[in-house]
Amino acid sequence: MSSLQQTILKIILIITAAVVFLHVPLPLSTGLGTGDFRPYWSSTFLLAHGQDYGDPSKMYYIERTMTEWNGPSTMYAWFAPTGNVALLPFVMFPFARAAQYWFFTNIVIMYCSALLIWRNTNKEHIWLPLVATFGFSKTLLALSFGQVNTLVVLGLALFLFFSERRSTFASGMSLVLTTIKPHLVILTLPLLLLDSARRKEWRALASFAGALIGCTFVLFLLYPRWPFSFWNVVTSGVNIIRETPTLNGLLVIAGEKTWGKWLWVIGLFLAVAGWRHYGKRWDRRTLIDISLIAGIIVSPFGWSYDQVMLLFPMLRVLGWMTNGSLARNHGIAVALVLIITEVITYYQRILSVSDVWFFWTPFVMMAVYWFAWRHRQTDHFVPATQVA
Repeated sequence: MSSLQQTILKIILIITAAVVFLHVPLPLSTGLGTGDFRPYWSSTFLLAHGQDYGDPSKMYYIERTMTEWNGPSTMYAWFAPTGNVALLPFVMFPFARAAQYWFFTNIVIMYCSALLIWRNTNKEHIWLPLVATFGFSKTLLALSFGQVNTLVVLGLALFLFFSERRSTFASGMSLVLTTIKPHLVILTLPLLLLDSARRKEWRALASFAGALIGCTFVLFLLYPRWPFSFWNVVTSGVNIIRETPTLNGLLVIAGEKTWGKWLWVIGLFLAVAGWRHYGKRWDRRTLIDISLIAGIIVSPFGWSYDQVMLLFPMLRVLGWMTNGSLARNHGIAVALVLIITEVITYYQRILSVSDVWFFWTPFVMMAVYWFAWRHRQTDHFVPATQVA
């Protein structure tokens, strides 16, 4: 069979599989992947039909008439309008089926992201990032809720992939996915844009801006007053006091309900200052790892499943464990800490504690990352002549 015939056959098989997937009922448990996807879908449905998705009464009506929501309050779509654009294909289907499609799409997103993040590490342990990703409690939580923070993970993973292939145009476009939930990259995205400017990667910056302009064009085409809708969503979110798993959440518990939301400003100032002094010596993966951990800690918003972003530093540490950068005893110690951390978070989830009590997870990841980083510098194999 010629290469052309093989290509045609593959296309036919993909189309056939897609048609079957779109028409065969999917045996998913009721409610799986629908929790947070409900307001995302409702918001996007309103936008697609030229209506105000920031209007609580309209969201109330859509959620109760089209998504079978019977809760006491209206759910809001806490994401940027770029998320609405990304989810437009899913409003072509009824909510229940769209939620099923999104659930499977999310699995594929996390599968691909894990492999993209791991791609330059030990190929003999390719199973490890998949086990770590789908065993990570925050991944399972994001999947079960139908979250869109997975798109932010994919955006950063694609950015790293295209950056290393020196495809600056594609790397810049990939960053648009991170704007869907900007609080997850509240330090990372500004630093990456500054780093691209320092490296004179103007194509990356131009493609990022161009992709944002393209999304804006779609939004104006569908609903010209979308900025007002988005502003209503933002202001309503800012005014709500939450027990977030961040420093802000701890301050809320302590009784301070205001200025904790602005800690990220101080964090961004310190991050930019640190980047100016030390950024030239950092590779981009390190920049992403450290800024994600710090950003999760100082973010003004967030939920425990947003800690799925910790996959980046976690897989980096696991990579050091498998490629010989860490001594065996240090690798075992790191593995035990990571396993114990996961066991505790699973137990907390069973107890249904407030999200604020997951604040400690990024601090543990910070300590593990620092320990692994510090010891990977000195724990390479030592020639026998240098052994005392």
